[in-house]
Amino acid sequence: MRTFAVFFFVAMLCSSLDAKEFRPVDAKVVFSVTEETLETMPAWTPGSGQLPVSAADAIQIAAAFHKRIAPHGRNDTFVFDLAGATLVRAEKDRWYWVVQYRVHYDPVAKRNSIGGGWVGPMPKQSLYPVLMNGKLAPHQPISRKVPAAIQPANESGGSEGADRK
Repeated sequence: MRTFAVFFFVAMLCSSLDAKEFRPVDAKVVFSVTEETLETMPAWTPGSGQLPVSAADAIQIAAAFHKRIAPHGRNDTFVFDLAGATLVRAEKDRWYWVVQYRVHYDPVAKRNSIGGGWVGPMPKQSLYPVLMNGKLAPHQPISRKVPAAIQPANESGGSEGADRK
């Protein structure tokens, strides 16, 4: 059993290190870093010269998008602080930056419908992937569609839940 637990932990750690989708807090989009996208980026080898995009440039690019979500470093519920930029190595000498904002609960935020404060899981960070072409990774709107497997019975032919939306 102990061996299984160690194996499970290592597998989870490896899968989280290979994450290629990024959804910043309160963003209506998901950024995706794919092999196909990275193949179109310039290659860079450590020690071979300057990066095509510096850390300062990556932070500026991410900040431009982030300001649409939190124009004054905050939104109705959270306060955001720039935490840094991490250079991430992908396959075939392809690299990209991940710019991170720390997310803090704002106790002064407006009250919610339950009575006050944040109700829900506490996000810890917002991550923005910046590619070596000087742009954010491609992004798509988040689908609000409920998967077919969990649709109410009335939408799949049954009669139960006919009034729900």
